[in-house]
Amino acid sequence: MNIPDEWKMDDAQWQALIFKVAELYNNLTIMRGFQYYKQKRVGPLLFSHRQTRHHNNAAIYDHTQNFTRDLTQAESNESGTITAEVQGTEAYTVVLYIEALSTSRCTCPVNTPCKHMAAVLMSYAEQQGRPVPALVNAHATTSLKQAAKSVVTASSGRAYSFDSTSDHGQSFEDKNAVDGRQYSEIREQAAALAGMSIPEWHELFRDSLRRLGTGTATTAYIQEASDELYAIKPKLPAAMEQLFELHVLLYLMRYCIPPARNSITNTPVYLSYPAQLAVDALQKRLEALLLQPLDCSGLQGVTLEQFWARLVETAGYLRTEMLTETANMMFFTPVYTKLWLNWIVTQPQGNSDLLETELATLDSIEQDAVQQAKEQELNGQRQVKKVILPLPLVLAQGWMHYHLKQDTAAWQKLVHGSTAYGIPPEQLLYFLHTLVDAAEWTRLAEWLVQLGPMLTNRRNTPLQDYMQLWDLTIQHVPEAEHRMWDTLVSMLPHSRPAYEEAMHSRGQWRRWIDFQLSTGTEPLEFRVAVLQPIEKEAPELLLPFYHQAVERYVGHKNRDGYKAAVKLLKRLSKIYKKLKHDEQWEHFITTLAVRNSRLRALQEELRKGKLIP
Repeated sequence: MNIPDEWKMDDAQWQALIFKVAELYNNLTIMRGFQYYKQKRVGPLLFSHRQTRHHNNAAIYDHTQNFTRDLTQAESNESGTITAEVQGTEAYTVVLYIEALSTSRCTCPVNTPCKHMAAVLMSYAEQQGRPVPALVNAHATTSLKQAAKSVVTASSGRAYSFDSTSDHGQSFEDKNAVDGRQYSEIREQAAALAGMSIPEWHELFRDSLRRLGTGTATTAYIQEASDELYAIKPKLPAAMEQLFELHVLLYLMRYCIPPARNSITNTPVYLSYPAQLAVDALQKRLEALLLQPLDCSGLQGVTLEQFWARLVETAGYLRTEMLTETANMMFFTPVYTKLWLNWIVTQPQGNSDLLETELATLDSIEQDAVQQAKEQELNGQRQVKKVILPLPLVLAQGWMHYHLKQDTAAWQKLVHGSTAYGIPPEQLLYFLHTLVDAAEWTRLAEWLVQLGPMLTNRRNTPLQDYMQLWDLTIQHVPEAEHRMWDTLVSMLPHSRPAYEEAMHSRGQWRRWIDFQLSTGTEPLEFRVAVLQPIEKEAPELLLPFYHQAVERYVGHKNRDGYKAAVKLLKRLSKIYKKLKHDEQWEHFITTLAVRNSRLRALQEELRKGKLIP
């Protein structure tokens, strides 16, 4: 997006903004804002007109006094605003005064500078071409440490040790014994890696990394740990090499990610900024790795059996890790999905028996969750109206049914998840894009019909993607078009922009006009470019649309209404003339003027518009 010239910051203003962010926002709020920014929850930024005069930077940021001051309300209004919508628990509107940041506001319940404001500030910095990390680390780059606030300590960089991934029940003597192991012994044990189980792989990783000691989860530290793990890797077949790389990345990602919730306060836990960067890099490597097809060419007999045993154990490991994840922090869930999609189902061994076994395991987990909830209700611990299943479990069950081509069962699972807490649109769209990649167009049409209603009450971005998939489907299955119209109607009012655009782009003028008439839309709300194609191709369809609006405007009985009516009457005059219905036009305008002869202001506007003598 191109930022207006008056909104571009020089270096001094950028430093002032960093200083003000450190003063107003605590570290926890900044980290939460960064999560929202990374998840692309910030809508388009709207910049109001800003006065061309520039404030003296010294008045905003006094380096010598080491303090900042806010502008007055009048000054902040002159300085202009940045407005954006942020998708949180619901859609919140943020209005920022960059030169008077403390006067900014958000429609969320928080009455102090909030994570939604912080996310918008980071989006603004990105569009300025400024480094977002400078805002995230505002406290570290200024003298304002706000030591009195406990949240600073809670949200600062965590110190990690690879011991933290081990069994915490291990005794001190056992740990000393492991620490005393020679590196050569670890290398010797790693030589038999193919025959070891995945838990044994991870135990070997932990032992290998002990000599790194305690460190912060940063990109540099993770790279150092990766080098240590690759140093013990023996020569392996190509497919086992891919699996080894996968587990190195998974182990290091597990190391970077804290538990989903604080064990004492039960509050959500967020990644620190350095850990987020490290996880981002690991996720990119995981995605690239899982896009590569498995090279099983050198596997046969025992080696093939060992590889598949490790691969199935990998699916089990990912299943365990993902079940504790939340919708906002899903790291292992996408890996689980892509492992099955790209590495397991594509192989001859990934047959329906293996899928049925995995589905049975997932269903068993669901039954255990339901049974546990019932027992808690019987014990009087809490009343359970409806058991809410973990989102990763719902998605995993949906994917197993998808691979087994049990589409109806998959839709039922996803609908259950959608009504409980709402499935993120990117998770739903991934099913659809997978069908596109497989060129299963008829099946895709059915999935579009079923998943469309689950995308309602979302921002327009997923609906745009959804409509592009419909366009692609109709190119291959033209007879599915009527299903698209029925689905879009069922999604109203949330699908209105997509529905109107689909009708307009396909030249469905009668359907478009009927919809506008049924919803009472004002013709003057549309740009001329929207109505011009209809005036050119089917002008007669606009007659009831314009006539209905003229009657409404006249019924307002005020000057503005009469002026709006005259604008439409001029358009009507052109349409009647184009249709060569001059007599009908004369009859209509004369009747209108006579019927409203007592409305003097209307008569004046009609004469100004040269519609009556």
